This record gives sequence, structure tokens and C-alpha cells, in this order.
Amino acid sequence: MVTRRFNPPDLTNAIRQSLGSYELALVYRYITNDKGPTVHLFGPVSGEICEIIRFDCFENEPHFHLGISYLDKPIVNIESSEPLSWVLNELEEHLPNYLERSNANNELPEDWRSVVRQATQSFKAKAASWQ
Repeated sequence: MVTRRFNPPDLTNAIRQSLGSYELALVYRYITNDKGPTVHLFGPVSGEICEIIRFDCFENEPHFHLGISYLDKPIVNIESSEPLSWVLNELEEHLPNYLERSNANNELPEDWRSVVRQATQSFKAKAASWQ
């Protein structure tokens, strides 16, 4: 299993949505042999703001990272033909579980589901403009 540290994300032109003490961001990325949307989640971990999760919805190898800026965890493949749709649904339904799996604080506001739904609608609209 390969583990590695990653550079901080470039959020130039990102769409951002505040979620209490967390922030979701969507950006389109080009890497060496792949490209596609990336969804980032930033928030508090041990008193610092960290990148907690990165969902890389790439065309060839979609995957995600849990605790990306502080854990040595392997990459988890996304087994979906529509990775961005899958990720947005996962965030709407299971965000607290992903925080737990990332060893992050679960300090979500009570209305987290509605705020995440607002973010995912904005993200879907932006992603449609990339096609």
C-alpha cells in the first residue's frame, strides 16, 4: 500500500461553501495522467484547520483520501461510473461517518444536511459548465 504526503490544494477558482467550522470546496484539477473535479473538506483537527478529505473525481482513476493532511492512509478507489455524483450523495448522507473515519472532530451544525445539499447543488451546476 502506497502512502504519501500531498501538497496543499490550489483553490484558485474554487467554489466554496462554509459548513459551521468546516468548509467544502470544488475545483477542477489537471494532474500528470488524469483530470476532473476534486471536492475538498477542510476543518478542525486537534486545534488546527486541516484538509480532512479530498475526493478526486478523475476520469481515469477516481479515488479519495481520508485525513489527507495528517494521516498516512492509503488511497480508496471510487467504484462508480459517475464519481462526482457518488461523492456528492455520500457527503449529503454520510458526512459524519467520513469525519469519523478521518479521525476528525464531528462539530457539524445541526442543519448540516441542508447546508451540504445547498453546496452540492452549487457544485453540480458548476460541474455542468465544465462539460
